[in-house]
Amino acid sequence: MAADDRLSVLSDDLLRRILHFVPSREAASTSLLSRRWGSLWRSTGTVNLAVRVVYDDVSGDDEAFSSRRDAFVRASQAALAAAAAGAGVTRLTLNVAGRCLSGVDKFLNYGGGGGGEEIGIVDAVVSHPAARHVEELRVGVAGPMYRTDGAEQRPWQEARRWRSDDIYTYTLSFASLPSATLRVLDITECNFSDSKLALPDAGVAFPRLDTLRLRLCAVRLAHLQRLIDAAPALATVHLESVYFEFNIYLDYYGVYGGLVAVESRLLLRCPAATELAMEFCGSSSYINSHLDGGIGIDAPKLRSFRYTGHPRRFYLESPAPEMTAVNIHFIDGDHRFADRLWRFLGNFTNVKILKLTVQELGHLAVAGKARRAELLCKFGNLERLELEAVRKPTKTKAPAPPPAVAIANLLHCCPALVDLSLKLKMLNYAWSKNNSMYLSSFHAKFKPDFDKSVGLFMRHKSKMTAVSSSLIDEHHDDKFSNISGLSGKSFACLNSSLRRVNLQFQLGSASNCFGVRLIRFFAQNAMVLEEMCIDSGNRKLCEHMNLNVERWVGVDSSKIRLKDKNLTGSSWEFSRIHPDSAPEFERNATSFKVLPLERR
Repeated sequence: MAADDRLSVLSDDLLRRILHFVPSREAASTSLLSRRWGSLWRSTGTVNLAVRVVYDDVSGDDEAFSSRRDAFVRASQAALAAAAAGAGVTRLTLNVAGRCLSGVDKFLNYGGGGGGEEIGIVDAVVSHPAARHVEELRVGVAGPMYRTDGAEQRPWQEARRWRSDDIYTYTLSFASLPSATLRVLDITECNFSDSKLALPDAGVAFPRLDTLRLRLCAVRLAHLQRLIDAAPALATVHLESVYFEFNIYLDYYGVYGGLVAVESRLLLRCPAATELAMEFCGSSSYINSHLDGGIGIDAPKLRSFRYTGHPRRFYLESPAPEMTAVNIHFIDGDHRFADRLWRFLGNFTNVKILKLTVQELGHLAVAGKARRAELLCKFGNLERLELEAVRKPTKTKAPAPPPAVAIANLLHCCPALVDLSLKLKMLNYAWSKNNSMYLSSFHAKFKPDFDKSVGLFMRHKSKMTAVSSSLIDEHHDDKFSNISGLSGKSFACLNSSLRRVNLQFQLGSASNCFGVRLIRFFAQNAMVLEEMCIDSGNRKLCEHMNLNVERWVGVDSSKIRLKDKNLTGSSWEFSRIHPDSAPEFERNATSFKVLPLERR
């Protein structure tokens, strides 16, 4: 009905923006609605080609399969020609998905041309005359075993992705790219490493290319470097699960004109890059996943860097004075590799924001005065630190520094720290074996308690529900107030700069709960603290937080006094008592608030 047609009231500009994300196969059906839709399609400058490959390699119905493939090629050519007749094609996307990897490979790479030759769909689409002025080019291939939607996966699954030749389902020649106009190049599951592929000629440049994203691709290091060198405006480089074919003779002697003695490492030069991401990347030079190979980056204009992978040797070839934000996720290692982790971090001492994820908190622990002097570095400008780590139960007799030493190391290295977030997860082996099964059982166990606590909170019930006094006492016995390796030490940030602390941990039944002891440590030692947000992993908001916060903070000590408590709003305000302060000056004492941490 006309009254229900809400799209017709939208402006042409907004509808064109919507059509940027609609597959081109919908053009015919939507154009039947009105002439307006037909003209809008022709003026978007966007062609979105999408197909789901259906192939049964058992029945082997090759004739029907080839017919569907040829129909897609014809439809693609028609869509490109129609768009070229309008505003021209400036945005081209090709998405291919399928449940059978061999079917996807056959669909992309094998087809009948007029002379019986093989035709690659990707090259055929990209090199179409209508695509010669494309500004944004995206090619995505999704097979059955490998996800490219950004979903979090286990590290060994990610690493396996670039160790298999089966995932590189098509090739793409650099010569087929629209070099003069291209601004964004986003490619998934492509094999650029074929020696027969044409490289950009010395005289061919990509003057407008500013964004390069490669995912699940194989590429010769020299080929990628040639492409980057040909793009003087390339500011954003994202490399995810990229496998670098590395040959010391060909890549250094053949390209750079002279054989040099170099370590078995990647060396990537990105002179214009301001944002660089390298996640789960591998190389033919990495013989052993933990020990061999290194990574060298030469990017003097870099402002943001993200790395996910093993704690390999890492080098910044040139200073990056504008670097402000770094996100590092180490996926493996143990406490014996603390030197590798700290040397990696030592490349980023000028950053203001650091987000760090390690497999175990103890991996950051450096014990001994000599080793600390050798490895630890000062992050003099660091204002915000986010640390995520797992605390594993000790199951071996191998000596390892306590986790508190890792916290002490970080506090010592960050004298100007303002905002600290700690997310400490206790490893549950049931989770590591079958996380989906563990998650469902966890929710089934605690869902009734969660519903009950939310109901109490919504009705503003401030009456505290009784819980086992033994549980309260277990977490707040004074003999557990001290933290070995952390208590009794002086840190510059605690005395002058640390104003906000976020603590997320799993409250256990053990009396020496590390998270609870950290709450008391920061409450009593962070002298300019203004706010502490807590998530103890227990979803019983009213029953849990209301009873324990005062004990966690340590109001029974000589340093902390409860100033205000709002059970309805789940907030507490504490004042800090300074030694030898006269009563008339106590009203000027510093204070801080404790709140539940908002879960994201």
